[in-house]
Amino acid sequence: MFRRLRREPREDDAVVFLILILMAALPYLNTLANSFVYDDRQQILENPYVHNFKYLGRVFGSNVWSFQGAQGISNYYRPLMTFAYLIGYKIFGPLAFSFHLMNLVLHVAIVLLLFIVTEHLFQDRLLSLITGGLFALHPIHTESVAWIAGITDLELSFFFLLTFLLYLRLADTGRETTPPALSYVAMLLVYCLALLSKEQALVLPALAIVYEHFYRPGRSVVPFRRKLRLYLPLCLTAVAYVVFRRLALGSFAPAAARRAMPWSSVLLNAIALAGSYVGKLVWPTHLTAFYVFHEVRSLRDPRVLAGLLALALCAGLFVWLWHHARPMSFAFPWMAATLAPALNARWMPAQVFAERYLYLPSIGFCWLVGWTAAKLWRKAQSEPRSAGKVLLRQGVALGLMVVGCLYAILTVERNRDWRTDEVLYLRTLETQPDAQLIHTNLGVLYSDRGDWAAAEREWTVAMGPGRPYAPTLNNLGLLRKNQKRYSEAADLFAQAIHSQPKYMEPHRHLAEMYEEMGCIADADREFRQAVSLAPLDTKAHNSYGHFLLQQGRISEAREQFARSAEADANAEAYDNLGDLDLAAGDPQKARADYQAALVLNQIDNHADFGLAMIDERQGRIADALREYRAGLETDPRNAIALAALQRLSGRTSQ
Repeated sequence: MFRRLRREPREDDAVVFLILILMAALPYLNTLANSFVYDDRQQILENPYVHNFKYLGRVFGSNVWSFQGAQGISNYYRPLMTFAYLIGYKIFGPLAFSFHLMNLVLHVAIVLLLFIVTEHLFQDRLLSLITGGLFALHPIHTESVAWIAGITDLELSFFFLLTFLLYLRLADTGRETTPPALSYVAMLLVYCLALLSKEQALVLPALAIVYEHFYRPGRSVVPFRRKLRLYLPLCLTAVAYVVFRRLALGSFAPAAARRAMPWSSVLLNAIALAGSYVGKLVWPTHLTAFYVFHEVRSLRDPRVLAGLLALALCAGLFVWLWHHARPMSFAFPWMAATLAPALNARWMPAQVFAERYLYLPSIGFCWLVGWTAAKLWRKAQSEPRSAGKVLLRQGVALGLMVVGCLYAILTVERNRDWRTDEVLYLRTLETQPDAQLIHTNLGVLYSDRGDWAAAEREWTVAMGPGRPYAPTLNNLGLLRKNQKRYSEAADLFAQAIHSQPKYMEPHRHLAEMYEEMGCIADADREFRQAVSLAPLDTKAHNSYGHFLLQQGRISEAREQFARSAEADANAEAYDNLGDLDLAAGDPQKARADYQAALVLNQIDNHADFGLAMIDERQGRIADALREYRAGLETDPRNAIALAALQRLSGRTSQ
């Protein structure tokens, strides 16, 4: 192992690659029928950055949630994710199928790349095939592949592996040969893509250093300066990225995201988390989309003890491998380095433990299992032959088949949990009944259906004693507003704003409530605050525009609708602009507005009726009839359209 790194094509490559492609793709085919779930709607359907190339600068110069305005300030920097969404949206439109297909293709590509990297590292084709197959089927990867937003870990893993492969090729050049500059450029460009996928890629230079000084073949005769020349460019690129992150976002973890946790507690929780991650790799059952974080406070906590036991076993296996099969011990630095960023509970988001964080680290686990299986298989194949060795060979083959089938079945079953929001949330609450965020999201789902009683039940559970959560407070306030319990609604909106001052939604809902109550000045103030906090939010601009129309402030209303259309083209804004232009005596401009609305929403009856009115005024009766009929298909009881249709039909019959 760790001999010559140049990989020559082999006759059976096509067969091996086909096997790996099938193993990676078939278990995930049922994800192609899944919908947008969880954050997908916000990050794709409601994200202006994904709908227009004009925001490309913001995609790479700000955080993922910055399109939400002031409330979106965070350290979540994933420009390559948003860019992939942008390309997918422009090519396929708002179809969930296409985004799931992107994830599936990426997963297949990663499996093939892992096979190539493993063969380069260990020069063992059987080990590489088993590793690739285990990685392709492992159920812990379902969150990363079945959830569209899991693309971040897929992009990271692809470019991380590709960078490492290019690094290995550089390290494989002769001792007296200087690697070509183009090879360095290619490696650094791919590494930049890994960094733009996820900051976890910062650990790659550390892995390169460990490999260069402790695992590289012939390392004892390679001068230090040559080793430094190989990994120093990666280190400098990582430093440049850190500087850029500081300038672009101010920090890796803003103060608002940090938990008040002493470093001693961080260490205890890191041990507990490490044990949990090892457990999920070895026994991938009871998987769920959200794990509620319960802070560890004592060394005697069973989770810490389990973590210490898992780490002790890993350390013992590492030492044994170091002395008996050193190349394979590289699996432990790989797992430790790639998982380490997810172990700092102080800087992690609300979801401290997540299955997707294991996608890249699990490669080390697959190496270990693959190496063990390959070693046992070769032992069974060795001379002299015996009945015991035949039994061992059959046992290894049967074991791999059983594990592979179980993994595939678990993966297919787990994919079904990601079908819809409702299925996902209900399945999550089965294992995590106190998941506040999931109860809140489920309540929103019920409210969208008009089931306000079920929504209130979920939001009440989400609040719980002493658990103020701005979105839940806002949702409960909206519920009270719809019930005309204005005093309670105002109090809930105020609590939401106090809990999260830059949260736009309670300001918008408070403004709409004040409008209902006839408190015009208060409504205007809250609307202004809403559009100021979220300048790209089309709902805020459209709502404010309607309010201004009711007050007769036509020019200001036009400005709000124009800002809405400029922020993110939407049918509602163009419909209102068309109405204003038609009322202002500019039918040509109104026609363009209504046509723009229909491009965005082909069943927009408001635009159909608007175009019909223009055609009728201009004497284009046949066109007017066609537009009225088109609008009536989705609004069959529209009295004005029905009267116009009767009137115009009579005129054509004459």
